[in-house]
Amino acid sequence: MGGIFFKLNVFERLKERFSSKPEEIESVNENEVKLSPEKIKVIHPRWYFPKEGDIIYHYCSAETFLNITKHRTLRFSDIFSMNDFNEMHWGYDIFEQSASMLQEKIPKTYFDEIDGIVSGAKTGMLPLVCCFSLDGDVLSQWRAYGQDGSGYAIGFSAKMLDNMPAKPVEVLYNKDQQIEEVSTWLKAIYEVEKNNGFTYGDDFKSHVAMRALDLCGLKNPGFKEELEIRLAHILTFSDYGPSSKLVDRGGTAWGRKVSGLPVQFRMKGEIPVSYLDLDFSNDKQENPIKIVYLGPKNKALPSGVSVYLNTIGLTGVEIRKSETSYI
Repeated sequence: MGGIFFKLNVFERLKERFSSKPEEIESVNENEVKLSPEKIKVIHPRWYFPKEGDIIYHYCSAETFLNITKHRTLRFSDIFSMNDFNEMHWGYDIFEQSASMLQEKIPKTYFDEIDGIVSGAKTGMLPLVCCFSLDGDVLSQWRAYGQDGSGYAIGFSAKMLDNMPAKPVEVLYNKDQQIEEVSTWLKAIYEVEKNNGFTYGDDFKSHVAMRALDLCGLKNPGFKEELEIRLAHILTFSDYGPSSKLVDRGGTAWGRKVSGLPVQFRMKGEIPVSYLDLDFSNDKQENPIKIVYLGPKNKALPSGVSVYLNTIGLTGVEIRKSETSYI
């Protein structure tokens, strides 16, 4: 993901609001400041900062396991195609509820400006996400995402995946906390914009756009057992109207700038769904796969899976059999 940067004038207006301390800021140059993970976590509480040894698990079918390991890629799909039909709509509903609670104190014109960005009308962003869990052996996950227990859960080093051109987001399931979190940043940005004369300039738009992306980290409480971490990669629209198309602008991977890829599509029923397959191996130089769980109904031998992975160059992977009971 690389460093997260804010323009200096934005930071100066935000730092008093968030009680910044000098030791939490590393100066980069006269125009930018780099915030510590702890300080970014205050401003963007959904952003996930993995520690050494942290493992996140991707549940998948046997065929998907084969494709992931052979090609060293993870599939990032349009967030609106996810299994939870609410997905991004849930986050937007939380935004609307939070805004409604604040309308007696904050004018509607401010929320209209925010809404234009959050709804994507002015930013033209489409998040693609790849989903993980903090737990590699949960029956509900096997049933929903692991081929009804016959699939695999691939345990990745979260720290190594943080080198991909994607932002890690930690999902929050408690609705009261979700409303409190969104209300807090709505009020904070309002105070900054009020002090700036309500110009609604580029700094305002870029900061709100980042907060809009955080909304994909809010989810229905019914899914709390998933303990989800998701990686988000942004596509943009090159134009509006009849000539509109999706474009991948690339990003930063393994410490260097990478170009965008051609956007791919698959069909989900009759609906075209955009996706990208992004490399997680630094062109096969790294292996972030540390653990592989075999589902409770998976008939593969752990030794056979180990031989397969060693043969294709993914060595040192621990193979575990699920301990959940599922017939």
